[in-house]
Amino acid sequence: MGGGASRKAETTYVSSSGSQSGTKQRPQPEKTIAPNQLTEKTEPLSAKIAPGYGPPVLMEAWQPSTRLEDHGSTLQDAEAKKLEALKRKQIETLSPPENTAFGTSEAERTEMNNVLDVARSLSLRLLPERARRALAESAMIRELPAGSQLDDPQTWCRGQCLVLTGQASVRISSSRTHASNCQSVPKDGDGQDFPSSIEVAVLRRGDSFGHRAGHMHSPSFGEDERDAQETWQELRPCLVVTGKTPLRFAQLDLARAARSVQASKAMGFRSVAVGAPPANNTTLLTGGSSPSSSAPSIGERVDFVPSAWLSTSHLAQLWLTATPPKLGVAEIARSAGGALPRAHFHAALWSPLQDRLDELLGEIRRRQEARYRIHDCFPLQGSQIVELKRYILHLTEVWYGAARGGNLSILYAWFIEAMSVLGVTAYQYDALPIEESPDHWTRVVDGEARRAALQGKGSSESTYVATGGISQKQGRSAIDNTILRNMFMPWEARELLTGRILRKFLCKLVALRQRCVLRTLTGLFKLDMVRLARRAKLGTHSGRGHRTVREVLCAATDEELMAIGIDPNNLCFKMLKQTGVELGGFGQLDEELKKTLWDVARALLHRGEKFQRPAEGTPPDVFQRFVTWTKDYPGEYFEHDKQRHITVKLSGLFSGRVVLVKRSAMERMTLARYFPLTWKRQQPLWGSASTGHFQVRPAGVHEGSHVRCNECPYAPLHGMSLSAGSFASDLRSRSGSEQRRANGYTLLMELQWIRDPMANIENWYITDIEKIVQEAWQLNPHGPQSMMLSGEIHIAVGQNPKVGSSIRQTQHTQLAKASWNTHPILHVPASAVFVCAEDSDEPASSPAYSAVPLAPPDVKVRRLGPASLGSGALLEVVDVGPENAAPEMCGTMLRIRLAQPASHGLLRFLIRLRLRLLERIGNAEVLDFLVLCMSDDSGGFVVIFAPIPQLVKMEEGHPDLVPWANPLTGESSETAGIEESRLDFGKGVGHFLVLKPALREQLLHDGKDTLLRIWAFNRVPGARAVIDDFIVEEGILEEEDSS
Repeated sequence: MGGGASRKAETTYVSSSGSQSGTKQRPQPEKTIAPNQLTEKTEPLSAKIAPGYGPPVLMEAWQPSTRLEDHGSTLQDAEAKKLEALKRKQIETLSPPENTAFGTSEAERTEMNNVLDVARSLSLRLLPERARRALAESAMIRELPAGSQLDDPQTWCRGQCLVLTGQASVRISSSRTHASNCQSVPKDGDGQDFPSSIEVAVLRRGDSFGHRAGHMHSPSFGEDERDAQETWQELRPCLVVTGKTPLRFAQLDLARAARSVQASKAMGFRSVAVGAPPANNTTLLTGGSSPSSSAPSIGERVDFVPSAWLSTSHLAQLWLTATPPKLGVAEIARSAGGALPRAHFHAALWSPLQDRLDELLGEIRRRQEARYRIHDCFPLQGSQIVELKRYILHLTEVWYGAARGGNLSILYAWFIEAMSVLGVTAYQYDALPIEESPDHWTRVVDGEARRAALQGKGSSESTYVATGGISQKQGRSAIDNTILRNMFMPWEARELLTGRILRKFLCKLVALRQRCVLRTLTGLFKLDMVRLARRAKLGTHSGRGHRTVREVLCAATDEELMAIGIDPNNLCFKMLKQTGVELGGFGQLDEELKKTLWDVARALLHRGEKFQRPAEGTPPDVFQRFVTWTKDYPGEYFEHDKQRHITVKLSGLFSGRVVLVKRSAMERMTLARYFPLTWKRQQPLWGSASTGHFQVRPAGVHEGSHVRCNECPYAPLHGMSLSAGSFASDLRSRSGSEQRRANGYTLLMELQWIRDPMANIENWYITDIEKIVQEAWQLNPHGPQSMMLSGEIHIAVGQNPKVGSSIRQTQHTQLAKASWNTHPILHVPASAVFVCAEDSDEPASSPAYSAVPLAPPDVKVRRLGPASLGSGALLEVVDVGPENAAPEMCGTMLRIRLAQPASHGLLRFLIRLRLRLLERIGNAEVLDFLVLCMSDDSGGFVVIFAPIPQLVKMEEGHPDLVPWANPLTGESSETAGIEESRLDFGKGVGHFLVLKPALREQLLHDGKDTLLRIWAFNRVPGARAVIDDFIVEEGILEEEDSS
């Protein structure tokens, strides 16, 4: 500690004229200011108000009754002198200028309120109105001129500061983070050179910085906080104002605002901040509990990072409330001091996140053991999943850097595993028999085992509905159920909502009756039967308490029981005898008892109902037709009329003929949980018909995707992504009422208000290339394997062509764990190679990307302009067929490798190429496409684009068991000698779901030859010529040898 204080005393401030004070010097940018040179924009007050920030000694300095000498009598002489010197130093450093006033003008308070709406810190953004007003009134606005530098470590210890305008770079000294010779950081974008420093964060509007007010020697600071503050001072943090505008920020007086809120008896608003700094006055403002208080259940909290870890790292706290820099933590060289930031990131952020995800999986298993109903076993609600997504995206952007961007790989892996543990999938993929060919080109999944596992899925759905659960079947297809309808007829709503309460009430009555039985038996057996049953309830069902209760009850005779007034045939006693535990909920009943209890509840529900269920054969009225429409066509206007939809909906709500249930409530009853992806469409989506092309979706619209598990998986970590742009999907950014919970949905989202009915797209004949690459970009790590974080995986994304898709009405893409190196078929040498020239206008901070062509030495490499595909992109045209086959007898595959697949150039190229092929060869009923996107394991991406024919079934029957024909070549699978002829998301890369023994034998005998012949069977005559002509039109610059 003494060393830390000594180093602080030697901190040097260099003015713009170059004069310096102190004994220690270090390189500084041209313009540096001291803390007392900050421009203060506050209204003068006649009387100074004591500040609510800073160490205790600063508070004492503002109170005349408190003197520094008062501490001398309680400390040893040496300790007193050291403390007195420290106090004087702190007063000199932190005391505001003479004309400083604490308070803001009306315009500044309005500005602060607007910035709080977009604050990166949830603990600030979700403050209620009363706390916002108190915070704005007590804040102090400060300004740093453009180009200035603030390197006083105490600046960070005066409380939290909210950036209003401008931009700044936060740097730490690399000489402190690494003891060996350090390399200087290059000049940044503004041309400033900062030797021996590392940029760890960027401050922009809405970001915040600073730690809780106080000095590390204060008794209120714990040991972890003192260590963290001392480490932070040793790093010599420096705030550099970049750009041409000043940095304006509000110094927040959280203590004063908290006192104001407490004095006015603020509401009990509970904090739900993700990664909020611990042990500060934000908790008081939000009405949350202190870290020492009992934590809520794991399903209620959204703070995914344990505060105990955050308190040990000020750097981690800064990362959570600031904008990530262009260069991520992972790319900081060891010689430049990158070891320390990486250690803090893993210890304080990433490892706790993984622990919390493991806790959530454990909570699912715990609820299953307690026999919760399946829809109650998942601990997170929809809004919490969104916050988890945003948090992971931010953490990964800190790790990979803003230039590379964040990703949701770990969220996808955890989510699919959670759905498998939950039982949403019909079976475990790993439980299926899987074989691989000796040459590793093909993989065979036993289709018969999968079919047997699927047999019980339909019966489980009917049983779930018969016992009070809501039907999961709705919409245009079997997968159109991620957002269940929220419009019901009165009798349906009564069963759904009141029935849920009544089931719980009846279960409570049964549990109370069992308690009475146990107390009676306690007197008979002189054993505490209530305690034993409770112990079993809190533990596992095979625990000692469970066995004891069951064995004791089985040993009692009917005569003994009847003698004390217990009917051995009573339902409550029989359940107690069978399980040994008190009934804890409806889910603990067996299926027959559930159905019996639900039938009793339904009979009670409909007595004296105002709106009775109509008799069979009664023609439905307009409200019944409206509710039925919302079930059959979710996301579309009633009878395709917007005005009629709104009129009927509002009329039904006002008259009570239609009941609306909030979307957040419906999500608790939904089995097909999902997490959302959002992106903006860059290129129009086109369809094709015999009359010509037509636009399905325009450019510039905001699209959404719902990522969910595939309930019948045939690949590892198999999921799917559905189009989700039809309903409003805006989360509440702040609390509208102080009495309401801040996190959640907006009113329009709760109402499931239809925003864009045209977002409901069919899956056949419309290959959405942009959706595929956008999802692959967001779900995959943006760096080589050496840079990947633990828990991250590679995800392949693709869309099944018509021949491989059983669902036409709902657009969806397929997702599975895989990368480019997983599939040998994607490494076939190319017959033509094109390399895009480097873009000279590309920012220097953009990650460099280069790929080595996979082609024979005699293949020439031609160069395209950088605007055609993207800077450094590699385009390879591959003829896929058996060895020594002529090019015209091979299928055609375009393999594009590049750093950013969602680039404007690539999307424009592939979408226009698809339209050209449809124009020259045939419409969508003749020609289809296989498009895949995945990581190349080296920090880039691979996009596969292949034109394929619309195959025709030659016989009626199951698609996996009948022969197919290629109408463009006249060849059939029988004449080609192949047992499978289709290409789709799985088969195109060698992953087969097999029902025919002959196909299994063929794939395992020679996987490479079989797969190459399937690709050759799917050739499109003339497609290669169209592709070659189109590539030439994109602007070839020159030709050169590949050598």
